[in-house]
Amino acid sequence: MRILITLVSLIFLSHTASYAYAAPRDEVLTEVLLREAPLALEQSLAKTLPALPLLTSAEMFTEFSQLQQRASTELKRDIQLSARLKMELYNKDKDRYIAAKRLIDQLEHISHSAFDKSYLLMLKGRYAGKSQQDYLAAIEYYQQAVALLEHSSLQRDRVLFYTLQEHLSVMHMILRKEVIALQHLSKLSTLSRQLNSDYLLAHAESILGKYYYRQQQLGKSLSHYTEAVKYTRTETNPSQNAHIELQLARVYRDIGSWDEALQSAHNAADAFGQLGNDNYVSSAMTVIAMIYAQQGQWYKSIDYHLNSQQIESRLGNYIGLALNLHNLGEAYFKVDDLQSSLINLERANKIFTSKNSDHYLVYNDLLIAEVTASTSDWNKSLNYATKAIAIAESKQLNPELKEALTRQIYAFENLGRYKDAYNSLHRLNKLDNQTKQPSIEIEPQSQVIEQKLKLKLNQSQNELQAKIAQLDITRLVSIFCIFTLCLTLLLLIKQWRLKSKFSEVNANLSKSQNLDPFTGLPGYLAFKLDFARHNKPIKTLALISLSDQLDFDLVQGFQCNSDMNTQQALAISNALNCQPYIIRPGVFLLSFDSLIAPNELLAMLTDVIGDQYGKTSLHLGVLQLPLLGDSAIKLSAAQHFGSLQMLLSAARTLGSEQNYFVTMKALNFASAGIFNKPLYLNIEKSIVRGIIKVETNGNKQDIIWPRWKSHQNIDINEDKIAI
Repeated sequence: MRILITLVSLIFLSHTASYAYAAPRDEVLTEVLLREAPLALEQSLAKTLPALPLLTSAEMFTEFSQLQQRASTELKRDIQLSARLKMELYNKDKDRYIAAKRLIDQLEHISHSAFDKSYLLMLKGRYAGKSQQDYLAAIEYYQQAVALLEHSSLQRDRVLFYTLQEHLSVMHMILRKEVIALQHLSKLSTLSRQLNSDYLLAHAESILGKYYYRQQQLGKSLSHYTEAVKYTRTETNPSQNAHIELQLARVYRDIGSWDEALQSAHNAADAFGQLGNDNYVSSAMTVIAMIYAQQGQWYKSIDYHLNSQQIESRLGNYIGLALNLHNLGEAYFKVDDLQSSLINLERANKIFTSKNSDHYLVYNDLLIAEVTASTSDWNKSLNYATKAIAIAESKQLNPELKEALTRQIYAFENLGRYKDAYNSLHRLNKLDNQTKQPSIEIEPQSQVIEQKLKLKLNQSQNELQAKIAQLDITRLVSIFCIFTLCLTLLLLIKQWRLKSKFSEVNANLSKSQNLDPFTGLPGYLAFKLDFARHNKPIKTLALISLSDQLDFDLVQGFQCNSDMNTQQALAISNALNCQPYIIRPGVFLLSFDSLIAPNELLAMLTDVIGDQYGKTSLHLGVLQLPLLGDSAIKLSAAQHFGSLQMLLSAARTLGSEQNYFVTMKALNFASAGIFNKPLYLNIEKSIVRGIIKVETNGNKQDIIWPRWKSHQNIDINEDKIAI
């Protein structure tokens, strides 16, 4: 949470308008953020750090900072952090060291205070160590940086001093200078307590645990990891906890606790994977491989080494790749695949040599000497043993020097060079006499067990505290959820009541919208709905007009006319066994589930209407379904109704001397396009062409077909086909 607050603070500061009132940076939290979330910090800096010009003086930098409306100290601090981030492990940019060198060169011209000079020296040392693996040059830069801050009591200086001591201890451990490394670690531990930061305390303890692990003092190593775990926060410091898990996996591996070692290694691999830190995912894979190797499960070991190798190759991490190749060479040697062993070891040798990594090269040379000896390639074995001797002497690695001399003696003997073998043996004996065997502190097994139990106790306490915190949060969430649930339940009950009420209203509205507003009988919308449902197959449709009564709603009022139309519709329904629909006053649509001849239908309607206010002429449009010969073609209710309207309009043009009907029938080969828009025009064209046959009880020649206004000038007969 504190890391998140720091990040938010950094983002907030990036948007402040005035550089003069920028809040001071919390250096401890910034350092924690750099270690836990370097990518987030880099993204925050990218928003605040402008593109830098070529700075050649402090005056030029001051002018630039004023132009950017930033305090020069804050802007300089952003440049320092950015340069350091370029050289962190998470950064995969292939030009990262070039970018870092460019920023370091910029800082060279603007670093004048003790802090700035010390930070610049640290960056130079980090560049030498990271890009060139020149740890001796790096240490020299760091020592100069330490001298500038050694007596400062400012928090900013103390945090930087902490970082300097940490890096110095790690580099001396790499160079096998354990005594000097321990001196820096002691200062690191003291500093972490002065800074009063749980994170930095845990980090210092974990590095001490790593130091004692390298000294094979596993009890002390576990005791420091136990202390580190006391200060860790699992949820807020995932990177730190993943590193501790990885180191614990190594310790458990060396004390033979295989299950615990594998669990910690897999936990570390999963955590680093979630953090996107593939460098340490590879390290965790290597640890798992070595756990299987120590159990003699060499093929499983090779599988994990190969997984690690893929990651290192993708990242372009040559030193990590070389170490992995070295481990693969050893694993293949153990399964007697000597050719694969030598291929991997020689590839590792080339990388170590090109990177001047003699502290790794000496072990690789010794292993090649051993492998080649097993193949009786004595000249090659002698060559690599001799190279290992030179490196071990230069770095004062007496155990490695003794092993290299032993390999050399063995090679000389098998090559018949007994005098050289004698000289090497004499040299080995002299080395044994000169070198006092250091007393190795043998830790009682009970001490290791005690530290394991303490570590597990601290881990359990941390887990318990985390679970208690989670439980408190869960309780609050549960109370909130219960309250929300009750509120939601009340709202749902209210909504259910409203829904029931509105459902009833909606049902009534849905039902009423299909009814004629005056008569309350089914109207045109009801016909469309019934047609779509196909509850019963419709065989005959008729649109009837009581032509003399079309204006009766005005003549006698809508109420009286509605009563009359209602009585007429009910009479038609009862007499003809059909479903009537009111279209408008004096116009009814009739739907039959049987075929009825137009003449017969007109006669029956004449009788029924004659008994129900029947002083009127009748005109009838009739359709017998289906309209098309192909029953698979479905026409809509609107197309049928439009066709009936056209037929009824045609029937009315025949006059009022008698009752008239008009009906039509399409030929079997007629297409559905006849009934597309514009409907009247298409039907009339089809009648003219003979595709549709029209029947009427009047004179066909007297029919005047209705047209749309836009089609009044179209000559239908132009397309007439002579038959």
